[in-house]
Parts: sequence; C-alpha cells; structure tokens
Amino acid sequence: MKRIKDFSFVGKALTKVLAKKITFHPASDNMQEILADYPQLVVALNHGPMLGPLATTIALNKLYSENGGGDRKPIAIMWRLFYQIPLYKYAIQYITQVDRGLNFDEFLDKMENGGFTDLLVKPEGENCNYGNGLDIEPFLSPRFIEFALRLNVPVLVMVHQGSEQWGTTLPVSSKLDPLLKKLPKKSYDRIRETRLLNIPKLTHRLKELKVMYKLYQPEITLADLPEDLEQRKALIAEESEKVRTLMQSMIDTLKQG
Repeated sequence: MKRIKDFSFVGKALTKVLAKKITFHPASDNMQEILADYPQLVVALNHGPMLGPLATTIALNKLYSENGGGDRKPIAIMWRLFYQIPLYKYAIQYITQVDRGLNFDEFLDKMENGGFTDLLVKPEGENCNYGNGLDIEPFLSPRFIEFALRLNVPVLVMVHQGSEQWGTTLPVSSKLDPLLKKLPKKSYDRIRETRLLNIPKLTHRLKELKVMYKLYQPEITLADLPEDLEQRKALIAEESEKVRTLMQSMIDTLKQG
C-alpha cells in the first residue's frame, strides 16, 4: 500500500512531462483544513478524455503533498477496460493500487478494513469517451454517494481543465450502429445520443493544468435510504446529480480563466 508521498517521485516526473504548471483556483476550499478534519474522504473527479486520469494523478499528488496529505493512502476506481489495455494497464494498476476492477463491496471493504483513506472515483466512467473531454458527461454510476454515506464522510469534488487537449472528438455515423451494438448497452445508448467519439491524442505538454476543488456534504444520510431498491437508487441518483451540477459549475469557472 503506497502513501501519497510514495507517489511523489513519479508524480513530479510525470508533471515535468505532462504540464508546465498546475494551478489551483483561489475559490477552492481550504485543503489543509479538509485533510485535518476528515481522516477519510470520497474524492469525486471529472474524467476528461480517456487520458484524463494522468492529469488528475499529478494534480492530486501536488494538492495532497502541499497540504499535509503525504501520509494519506489513496485507492481509485477506474473503468474496468483500462485494466485490459496493453502497457496502459500497468500505469492504471499503479495509480489505483488494485490490479483489477473491484465491485462495490470490495472497495467498501478496502476503505473500512484495508487501511485506505481516500477513495478516488470518476463518476462519468466510460461516458468520457462520448463527449468533448471537458464538460461533465452524465454519471455512469451514482454510487460514490452511497460510498460516502456508508463511510460517513463528505465528498471532495475536484475538477480540472486542460487534459481535453489530449483527445480528438470525431463524429460517429449512424451507419456504424450495427457494429456499435456490440458495445455495452449504456455505451451504445450514449454514443447514439452524442454521435461523438473521443480519441486519445497525447501530443504535447500542457501549458497549464487548471484545478478547482470543493467539499460537498451530502444532503441525505444512510438512514434516509429507503429499503425499496428502486427508490434507494432514485434517491442516490438525485443526490449525485447535485454533485454533477456542482462539477459543471466549477468547470465553467475554470473556463472563464
């Protein structure tokens, strides 16, 4: 199990390759206070394009390292397909601290009993592949809210701007639908809606990686969740949409400079 400080050498090396500078928006919350007040956090991140996790990795490393979080032990949820991509999967395994995609209960156990302090999630999931790489796509899963409720912790919402330059958006013709039907249903439905496909393009170092973060306290508690499964899913999804709205407002702020 690696601490944030154990990632520092790789983080600094990656930063030199990926971004000339990382800046944190002044309207962000006080990170030193957040880390001091909350021994555990669920961290909800915007995805950006497929290569966006590289940007969030160096941004989080800098944010935690400079605010007293060097001893925190992060674990990350990533799209399961990433673990099947040659070479790239090794970077994902290093970043996430797991060697495969775990299920909800397995991640919850890691946080409750495995000594991890920060659960990093990108709720947009694979929907990142079907947009412009910057604006917040519909959340593929809202269950990060359930993680926060079960762990009784707030959600640190962090977004970045810049990594959208590492992707190229291509139009997708309806003529390809017979082939696209082989994708998972949620992916197929989303690509039919957007008619866009974001292709990785890591061609240059970013001039600036802009970051903003806010602490979000869920407006519901674990006790509020109905026993009925469908009602519970609906309530969790409703709460997650508040986070998505917050994320988009933060992205809009970063767009303004």
